[in-house]
Amino acid sequence: MRFFAKCLLLAAIPCAALAQGWKPTKDVEFVIPFAVGGGADLLARVIHKIITEEKLVPVPVALVNKPGGGGAAGIGYVSATRKADPNTLVLINGSTQITPIITPAAKTISEVQPVMNVMLDDFVFFVRADAPWKSAAEFVKDAKSKPAKTYNFSTGGTTDVMAVTVLAKSTGTELNTINFNSGGEALTALLGGHVHASLGNPLEFMGHLQKGAVRAIGVFRDTRFALLPDVPTMKEQGINAPNFQMWRGVGVPKGVPPEAAKYWEGVMAKVVASQQFKAYLKDNAASEAPIAGAAFEKFLTTQERLYRDLLGK
Repeated sequence: MRFFAKCLLLAAIPCAALAQGWKPTKDVEFVIPFAVGGGADLLARVIHKIITEEKLVPVPVALVNKPGGGGAAGIGYVSATRKADPNTLVLINGSTQITPIITPAAKTISEVQPVMNVMLDDFVFFVRADAPWKSAAEFVKDAKSKPAKTYNFSTGGTTDVMAVTVLAKSTGTELNTINFNSGGEALTALLGGHVHASLGNPLEFMGHLQKGAVRAIGVFRDTRFALLPDVPTMKEQGINAPNFQMWRGVGVPKGVPPEAAKYWEGVMAKVVASQQFKAYLKDNAASEAPIAGAAFEKFLTTQERLYRDLLGK
């Protein structure tokens, strides 16, 4: 996936930068279809900060959280009230693509025109710092010795649920998921001792990991994170779990003029190229992955096939 993104980098950003002929003339609404405190919300706030501080847009941009239904509530709000409005941005991610596969009535990403993917997040296995498990291998061994679904995982969206499914299938265990509106709520459930573990992205857990409130016991990637050198990969622990990532990007409502979509490509290209955004990725162990326009739509087609294969859909 990273290789695919890098191959498209040179093609995507210059095309986006050529956008001319349209610019917003009224306040822009940036809709986050997830709750405050999760990965989607944190990313949107960083993008908003860069746009505002670097004056990339000539009008004010307001953040609006509309959580619920794995992104369905927020994107439903956009479809109903901001249809074809070029003065609207929408935060989109893997959850907004997986939700309609699981629940066909929830259209979500089909109501949005993808503009640019900006990053990829790997998944990390987290438990509370006082939990008895020091590694993912210990947890899996324990889970296999217990009745099915003894252990609960908090999840902050359908992509997190998918990550737990990947872990369960690769280890032959049955794990229970309790889904929340955001990664922030999933983290709160873990910190409060209401669940046994959580699979999430580093950016959602990093602060509490550094404070010693949670422990990372495995990563779903081929190599260890430079930022988390003491956390082994799942494969190092004898768990043959496939790598699984969360893509994160920005879209606009369906039906906006092509020149408006190109304008937002240009804005997002500047966001991704900013030093502030690069520092954010480094601090949160995330990967830069700018993929724009038609290339982004092709990438999403590939992702949908992956999700359907994993779900047996």
